[in-house]
Amino acid sequence: TATTEIYTRSIVGSVRCVQETGINAEYMGLFLIKDLMLARIAFKKALAPQARAFAAMWPPIRGTKIVQSPEEAVSCIKSGQTIMVGGYGKLGAPFTLLNAMQKVDAKDLTVVCGVAACTSKLSALRGLLEGKKVKKLITSNIQENELILDLFKKGELEIQLEPMGTLAEKVRSGGFGIPAFYSHVGIGTFIENGGVPTKLAKNGKTILAVNLAKQKRMFNGQECLLERTLVGDYSLVKAWKADAKGNCVLKLGNRNFNPDMATSGKVCIVEADEIVEVGALDGDDIHIPGIFVHKVVKSVPMPHTCMIQACPMGTGEVKAKRESMAKRAAKELKEGAYVVLGNGLPKAVEHFMKPELDVHFVIPETGILGGRHLPLEERTGFAGDLLDGALQPQKLRKNACIVKASDGFAGLRGNHMDLFIVDGYQVSEEGDLANIQKAGEVLPSPGVNIDLATSGTKVVVLMEMATNGKPNLVKSCNLKVSGKKCVSKLITDMGVFEFRAGKLTLVEVAEGVTPEQVKNSTPCSFNVAADLKKMALQIKSSSHSLALSIKLIEQKLSLIHI
Repeated sequence: TATTEIYTRSIVGSVRCVQETGINAEYMGLFLIKDLMLARIAFKKALAPQARAFAAMWPPIRGTKIVQSPEEAVSCIKSGQTIMVGGYGKLGAPFTLLNAMQKVDAKDLTVVCGVAACTSKLSALRGLLEGKKVKKLITSNIQENELILDLFKKGELEIQLEPMGTLAEKVRSGGFGIPAFYSHVGIGTFIENGGVPTKLAKNGKTILAVNLAKQKRMFNGQECLLERTLVGDYSLVKAWKADAKGNCVLKLGNRNFNPDMATSGKVCIVEADEIVEVGALDGDDIHIPGIFVHKVVKSVPMPHTCMIQACPMGTGEVKAKRESMAKRAAKELKEGAYVVLGNGLPKAVEHFMKPELDVHFVIPETGILGGRHLPLEERTGFAGDLLDGALQPQKLRKNACIVKASDGFAGLRGNHMDLFIVDGYQVSEEGDLANIQKAGEVLPSPGVNIDLATSGTKVVVLMEMATNGKPNLVKSCNLKVSGKKCVSKLITDMGVFEFRAGKLTLVEVAEGVTPEQVKNSTPCSFNVAADLKKMALQIKSSSHSLALSIKLIEQKLSLIHI
């Protein structure tokens, strides 16, 4: 059987090459001789598995890249290889192929994925991790994945963390054949200086490896870090529609990391919700051309789930303080601006903006340029194809567009945005920002925060003056920083600070708060503006969806099934 399969695929492959390229028929004998010789060499080794593996290397017969089962599609993956996995968390993840990987006798894999921070139950990598098949994970965020943290603490998993935009560019550039590039993102952080554990011993205490400091070089007066690109042996990606030649169309936010992951693997395997005939797809709609795709398999339908995060507003007095911060931040939104809202409290800012304002909210992680929060009352029938960076439902503005993740980060890292509003764990009197690792956390979670902090765009930070009695506005950050001297404005529950001529300056105070009270709440020294004002709040809410969201979350519903 193996011999017949090899010979058949060799002959059909040669015939198709002649037919499709228009090569002179007199050379056909040369193609056949070459293919048959290679087939005989494989068979002479007398190892049936090798012969079958050789046959699997050839395109399937009948001029199609379609394979019959996901198990067949991934059967060629071997131990020790590098797998590029598309999707952002569960959005656009190749669940069918990853589930089939659990049955493959392959271990010690290196897995590259955009983010692994969703809870273990929703993680696309859950099966591979539980099966102890992954040796090393390269990603940008693992914050909420208890399974990954547990494996790391036991010394069973090596973790390499990258800023999400840097990771996207490493994958994109790797697919373009670029071995390395220089980037200013990460200057002054652990990305530049190294020292963060990447591998622990079995006792969970001894550090066996850390991330290394990077080479630096000056370009146009700016320090930049040398970043080596990422390529893999196999790419596993998810498509909405694919034809027999491997041309793929991706739906809405499912695009994210998938197109770049497809090009960065030597062999690309696609799972598609719908497989169509050649010619059924408009060439102008193709997101992944067939030239990059080697195998296509039908997806197994997965239920759509939507995460609901803990309410960022809190309750009682805390809620009142945080609401005032969000209202004040809403005044920073300007007509026509391109704005990124970080996770947590900054997401609430949208609910307090003026309804008539035309603001483009950008979500680089999922490639949404011009998204809006989807209210609860509009979520009936939501298909799960539009999510933000926290995997919360979104809808598109009339003038919105969808791009892949690397293009979303191009807008961010290329300084094409107008404003970033993010949360903070600490801010120093020099304007350093720490918001990637809380006290007591094992590893930092750079996510998009390092990209945001070092982009050069105006950064507004929302942060309470103290947490559990400890000041958050400090002389020097003792938590890992996401950027140096990057904060433009700090909005707190006691007042608003700006950095004027490099000096921390109090420019507004909250109702009932005096400058003396602010001074007593921080060890920092700061100036008080001559024209000190009361905090001006944007009190008009764009909708009542925030109240509905808070009501639902306070009922302690952790997950909603759509």
